[in-house]
Formats: sequence, structure tokens, C-alpha cells
Amino acid sequence: MTPRAYENLIKKLTAAAEKAGDREALAAIRLLDEARREVLAIIATTEWQAFYLPQQKKAIERALEDVARRLSVHLRDAQNRAWERGAGMMDKILVEAGVRATLPAIDVSALELMQTFGAGLVGGLGKDAAQKIVNELTLGLMGHKTPFEVIQAVGKNLKDPSIFKSIAARAETIVRTECGRVLKAAAQARLDKAGEVVPGLKKMWKHGGSAMPRPAHLAADGQIREANQPFNVGGEELMYPQDPAGSPGNTINCSCYSVPYKEEWQEAAKKAA
Repeated sequence: MTPRAYENLIKKLTAAAEKAGDREALAAIRLLDEARREVLAIIATTEWQAFYLPQQKKAIERALEDVARRLSVHLRDAQNRAWERGAGMMDKILVEAGVRATLPAIDVSALELMQTFGAGLVGGLGKDAAQKIVNELTLGLMGHKTPFEVIQAVGKNLKDPSIFKSIAARAETIVRTECGRVLKAAAQARLDKAGEVVPGLKKMWKHGGSAMPRPAHLAADGQIREANQPFNVGGEELMYPQDPAGSPGNTINCSCYSVPYKEEWQEAAKKAA
């Protein structure tokens, strides 16, 4: 495989992964928008009196608990798909590079741990949203805000500044980050196993072309390590992009990738040229 063909394959696979991440994030946002409409209906159809606040509070909490549960299911399913995609990307690259070895199965325990972590993040999101909305209702019933101002604060849509806009933004970040983390963890797990049967297999850090790149990630572009050794990114040791061992500033919304690399591939490409 020529260097150009290798680069084109990487671009094709990473672009497909990014599009898949977009779809998963969009589905999460749609769930939040459904919850927003339900909460607004609860507010609009209940008597605007302090007597009804406990009733509204319970209804809103149920609505947010339900959306948190649905988001959790969506995220878990999305992470399953991301895991398969990450391992599949590595398989595709290795096959195209001429590796014909039968690779050992990879352990999914890391996936299960990351799914548990993601479920906790989503659950906290629902509780936070419910509390903020109830606080707005209370201010309205105390006369500190008009009903119109309360509805605006809750969110007439997901574009204007509101509680639901901020919650939707957080949900999108969670889905993108946790799905990306799983995909890259699966890719690393596949590389670890491939390294057991493919002599000289290494990995290379590839910058994802973010519109707002982190200087440390740009500096790491092209960094080569043994398959089972960490990259050095901004002074942190990361086994792969979005490694949970890294700081939030070094991993959240990271669009970089780790790809298989062998010096022999480069030498063979030069001879073929």
C-alpha cells in the first residue's frame, strides 16, 4: 500500500467515524428536545399556583428521569456500535496493509466500565436539569419572574439561551466524548492483540483536523510508539486519544486517532515507487 493510499484509507475511515458520531449526538439532542416539549406542556397545563408546585415538581422529575433513562440506553447502544467500529477500523487498515494473521479476540471489560461511567454522567444530567427547572418554577410562583420569563428560562427551543440549551450541549459533549473514547479504546485493544502476532507493529498519533486544534495534539501528530506503549501528549502519557488517564482538557472532544504503523510498510512503499 502506497503512502498516499494509506493516508486516503485513514481519512476515509476517520471521516466515517466522525459522521457516525454526529448521528449519535443528533439522536441524543432529539431526545432532549422531546423532553423540553413535555416539560413545557406540564408547566402550561397546570394551574399557576403554589399549591400545585409539588405536583409539577413530581411530573417534571418523572419526565427528566425518563429522558435520562432513554439517553442512557442510547449512549450504551452507541458505545457498543463505537466499539465495533473502532476494532473494525484497525482490522481494515491491517488487512489493506497486507497483514493476514488471525488476530486474537479482544477483551470487552474496558467497554463495560466505560458504559457504566457514561450512564452515571447521563443520570446526573437529568437530575441537574430537573432541579434547575423546579428552581425557575419556584421563582415564578414567588412573583420574582413572570410565567413568560420562566418558560424562556426553561427553553422555548434549543437555540436560545436556556436550561435545555445548556443541558443539550452537555448531552452532546457526553455522547461525542464517550463514544469517541470507546472507539479509540477498541482500536487500542485491537492493536494490543495485533502486536502479539505481527512483529514490529507500532502505532502513530494522527491529528484529527479539528477547527480549534490543541497545540499539544498538533505537536503529537506523527508521533510513533510501540503498540503497547503510551504517547506523550502535552506532558501526559496517553495510550490512545481520549484515554481516560488523561486530563479533561486533553481528552474531551478530541478528534485525533491512533493508527497502525510499521517501518516496513514505508520501506516497501518507497521501493514500489
